[in-house]
Amino acid sequence: MDTLEKLKALEQDLFLKELLLESIAQSFQDPVFIIDSYGKFVDIVGGKERSAYHGGKFLIDKYLQDVLPAEIADAFMLAINAAIEKNSLQTVEYQLGSEDIAGAPADNPKGRQWYETRVYPLKAQDNDIESVIFFPINITLRKKMAEEIVELSETDQLTKVLNRRYFMKVLENEFAIAKRYNNTLSVLHIAIDKLQDINDEFGEVGGDAVLKRFAILCKSTLRDSDLFARFGGAGFIAMLPNTPSLGAAIIGERIRAISENLQVEFEDQTIQFAISMGISQTNESDKNFNAVLTRADSALYQAKTKGRNRIEIN
Repeated sequence: MDTLEKLKALEQDLFLKELLLESIAQSFQDPVFIIDSYGKFVDIVGGKERSAYHGGKFLIDKYLQDVLPAEIADAFMLAINAAIEKNSLQTVEYQLGSEDIAGAPADNPKGRQWYETRVYPLKAQDNDIESVIFFPINITLRKKMAEEIVELSETDQLTKVLNRRYFMKVLENEFAIAKRYNNTLSVLHIAIDKLQDINDEFGEVGGDAVLKRFAILCKSTLRDSDLFARFGGAGFIAMLPNTPSLGAAIIGERIRAISENLQVEFEDQTIQFAISMGISQTNESDKNFNAVLTRADSALYQAKTKGRNRIEIN
């Protein structure tokens, strides 16, 4: 085989490889961009998926800074510069929707999606790196699943407030902060009075309706800085940072008074209920957060033994 034939064979081989790579790239669900060191879109391939976006051909020859929000364009440029300078893979995670992209076609799907983009340095024939392969992967479903897992691990599924395990974790941290800076926090231990009687009369579904309605009441009454959780069964608990027990009692009394007059509509019936509450605050002798909880629990027991529908401070 002479030199000319070898060159033709090499060209044919390169053409077939280029065709193969192009076919593979075009099959990608998410688009793959070629972006130069100045942030200009040089080319785009792939992007068969149309549920999240329509296409990106309109971006070619435009610059990141001209079509994207400034903070996202800046993050992209940092990743591109790092990939080129270090000749290494970079990643960037962000949320973006077609409504954020200047000049996007009007028929593009709406709604922001989460992406994890891998930025690969792209060598030219002279081995210089002047551009990158910008490979975004839609991770919206992964993000949603992660959020649901977090919610399940932190939230009581009936009342949709925080659960006991997460509350205790935060309380331990807040107790340490209060001790370090000599601040006062208070704990409210609350119980629905005679919940079992409500369950016996209206069924557990009726009791659940009371628990859910009471949770809504507390969330709307407590401050944004307060922490509120289901403690289990008929019990709830709240932590009020930077609040002495007397200040907590004012808030607690407001919750108690509203509860006493609250009517829960359930299957054409009306359920009324009351609550008992025990309150305690941190003091200098407390070695850990359990000491505060123990006093609040004792105060709640006193409230129950003294007739319920009342507040006691320990």
